[in-house]
Amino acid sequence: MHAMSGSGMSIGRPGPERHWQRLGFDRSVPRETVHKTAAAEVLLTDAERLGDERFAVGASWRRDHYLAHHGGPAADPVLLAETARQTAIYLSHRFFGVAHGVPFVLSGISVELFEALPPVDEEYLAVGLDVVCRKPVGGPRLRLELDADVVVRHRSVGRARVRWEPMEPRRYALLRRRGGQGPGEAGPRTAPSCVPLPPARVGQLAERDVLLAADASSAHVWWLRLDRAQPVLFDHDSDHVPGMTLVEAFRQAARVASADGRPGASGATLLDVTFTAFCEPDVPVSITAEPAGRGAGVFTLRAHQAGRELASAEVGHGVPESSAVRLEAAC
Repeated sequence: MHAMSGSGMSIGRPGPERHWQRLGFDRSVPRETVHKTAAAEVLLTDAERLGDERFAVGASWRRDHYLAHHGGPAADPVLLAETARQTAIYLSHRFFGVAHGVPFVLSGISVELFEALPPVDEEYLAVGLDVVCRKPVGGPRLRLELDADVVVRHRSVGRARVRWEPMEPRRYALLRRRGGQGPGEAGPRTAPSCVPLPPARVGQLAERDVLLAADASSAHVWWLRLDRAQPVLFDHDSDHVPGMTLVEAFRQAARVASADGRPGASGATLLDVTFTAFCEPDVPVSITAEPAGRGAGVFTLRAHQAGRELASAEVGHGVPESSAVRLEAAC
């Protein structure tokens, strides 16, 4: 386990309930249990089973974490999405008997906030996820879903949902061989632009963290800009672009699109992403945005590679409308 810096300090508790008091928040869980190489990228600290399908999960957000230091007044919802993703992996290994070394396929992740996340204005911020994790009925494969109530500073601030499948390695290898670029229209082999957007436009502080390059022909089309040396989004070697990279790219694109019509737009309060194909690391990816048609500040975003859709998302600003959880799984 990885001890937090500043030993002896009190990190506090997300809420007054007994399960939050029992959990530890001063040490992170082993990095291999959340598929991370760097201990500093581990957000989870502890977990406890509360019932057959219910779990309490503790996390500690660090003020200087990449996903927390965008310079805005509140923590970024992508940090919550990454916390939920790590929760899915950790529960799979600890409570559902999934062996280490098994590939995980993420089919969907969403965050819906009832209010802005508080700023990480102290060294650490304790976060609690009250999780219901279940296996959908039917079929021999182990597909899992979690739905979590997010508790911070004694307040329920939102919900997070994840859908994923721990996959037998031989089946995963077959899926990757069949996947590749697959059928689709011919796409560009190189991106038309490699000039990054200004960091401030996408809510970042440094150019290396900007994932979007402008398209000269359209204001609402961008090209995914990958830096494989980025230590957080590319924490470990992978045969595909990590799903959280697309989540962050969608957040950045929605911020740019929203700011075009609403100067000074606030941070996202809705991130709802569905993955439909693997993103190959050596083929250009376009990101598009258009109004979702269900309220101001809500955008539908899509990522395409070689004529095939990789993922789609709805990203919204302001108080989001309640959205149903999609249960279909896609690789």
